[in-house]
Amino acid sequence: MNLTRKWIIGLLLGLFTASSTATGYQPVPTTCDGPPKLPVGTMPGTCLGLVADASIGAAFVKPRKALEIPQHRQILVTDMGGWNPHRGILWLLEFADDRYSQLLTARKLATGLNLPHDIKLGPDGLIYLGEAHRITRFRVRDDEIADQETAVESLPYSAGDHLHPLTSFVFLPNGDLLVNAGSKTDDCKLSADKQACEEATSVGLRHYRYIPEGNRWESAFSMYATGLRNSMALVVHPSGTILQGENSADFHDPEEPYEEINVIQAGGFYGWPFCFNRTLSAKEVAAGCTRPDYIQPYSLMPPHVAPLDMIYYSADLLPKLKGHLLVSWHGYRVVGNRVVSYPTSPEGLPLLQPSVTFNRDPIPPAQKFTSHAMAPRGGSHADAQHTEVIGQWNQVENLRPEGAPVGLLQLQDGALLIVDDKNRAVLRLSRGEPYMAMENIQAAAAHAIPRVNDVQLAEEPRRVLLTHCAGCHQELQHTPGTLLSPEGRWLQMADGVTLLEHKLTSESGFMPPTGRLDKRDITTILSALSQSD
Repeated sequence: MNLTRKWIIGLLLGLFTASSTATGYQPVPTTCDGPPKLPVGTMPGTCLGLVADASIGAAFVKPRKALEIPQHRQILVTDMGGWNPHRGILWLLEFADDRYSQLLTARKLATGLNLPHDIKLGPDGLIYLGEAHRITRFRVRDDEIADQETAVESLPYSAGDHLHPLTSFVFLPNGDLLVNAGSKTDDCKLSADKQACEEATSVGLRHYRYIPEGNRWESAFSMYATGLRNSMALVVHPSGTILQGENSADFHDPEEPYEEINVIQAGGFYGWPFCFNRTLSAKEVAAGCTRPDYIQPYSLMPPHVAPLDMIYYSADLLPKLKGHLLVSWHGYRVVGNRVVSYPTSPEGLPLLQPSVTFNRDPIPPAQKFTSHAMAPRGGSHADAQHTEVIGQWNQVENLRPEGAPVGLLQLQDGALLIVDDKNRAVLRLSRGEPYMAMENIQAAAAHAIPRVNDVQLAEEPRRVLLTHCAGCHQELQHTPGTLLSPEGRWLQMADGVTLLEHKLTSESGFMPPTGRLDKRDITTILSALSQSD
């Protein structure tokens, strides 16, 4: 073993006990149009960069959405602070440049907020913030909140027994507000003995009429649309088209139900909790899709993708996306964790076609993404075909966590800002060279990564490997007296360190499944490697 490699192993032996479990992103040693580049697969001509997380000074708890203050190189980020009330935070991030590549400060502008989620710039130039029980508005002056007042109050929130308490909202062209009123339950607990749903008339979108005199909204509201379980994804096209992304009920079946894109019409009923997909009645309801005011989904999306935000992209920076509807898929199953785009008509409607496909993440030990046809129960005559803007965002050990996109924001320069709540990060999609696809990396590694010679292992280090690793990595059992042959992947090297050394000292904390090896076991294996030549 050369001296450089022995020095690296010695350094690792001295440092591994001080390392903590890393759950966030680990950038590659290059940049993406400014910010550090992330090992996440994006559409051609784009890359994903890290704008802010705990590793660079922003100690988010559960960030959700963002708003840009471009003239000051600042970004506001809502942070729920978890699911308990009045622990939310409004962050003010300040950067050194217009591409948000260097975070200078991350400061708590407000604390004690009640599950803050949505934040938007209003038609009046004020900032509007949605908490679970109200919408407030304010300015940011001298890096402080100023002129704050309540715009809408008494939203339908009850602490402790409300499954979907978060507030999202949109402004209509005439200034009126549509505000999400999410369901308190998953499926209203329907059963053979309970065919009625008390929530059915109050779950959906509240309509608050704008009063120009005084720049305010009527305190009384009407239900603009009902039967919408949770309207986190809401957007209004310049033509006036209103789209909603429906988070359908949580069936245990991974194939059902499908999520929905709904075109919102005043007075429409959209199915919850009686009807799913287009014509699939709830399990205990004999004829759930027969109400005369029922409006079928405009398009279905794959099952369990959990759409949490929608925007229309209108900038020139990413020309392939111009005029498209962008949707964040937050879902944790193998179809979620993506940002997708839909080409649209002049009215902002996603284009429909009779046959639609979607990708699933590889399920370990598989390594390839697979394509599947949309096949909802109840059938479908046409749906909108999406394109993956960010598609390879599944968890890969020692490479990246699973993505969890929530808020989407088109920045002034045309880049796309993405808030990832589970990984507590703010990301930026911009022009650049995409990160190499996973299968291409593996193919390149097989031909390009050098290997060291066989390593003779004494009884104790071999026992450690067999006890903790060979259950999943059976190849470790097949070479008595050695770690692996020169062709074995555990001795492949990158940057002077073998794959085995990297796994033992990585901060990812994913392996072994029984928990991180203790200090003595890691030292035993690393010492054996350092003594080999």
